[in-house]
Amino acid sequence: MKCRALRGVCIGPGRNLVPPETADLDAATGQFLISIKAVEEVKDEPVKIETPEFKSVPETKTGKKEK
Repeated sequence: MKCRALRGVCIGPGRNLVPPETADLDAATGQFLISIKAVEEVKDEPVKIETPEFKSVPETKTGKKEK
């Protein structure tokens, strides 16, 4: 189960979470930490889609020379 820390919490030997970190926890650990309000379950975490920023390019004249 995917959980997000609400406060600093130990999730195993040498494993700690601090807000707003997320981690995959087994069901028993997740349920216990949710019951003591140390974490909250993350149902559908929104996916960030990074879009490249386009720089404007000055237009140049193309074509034949006029005489």
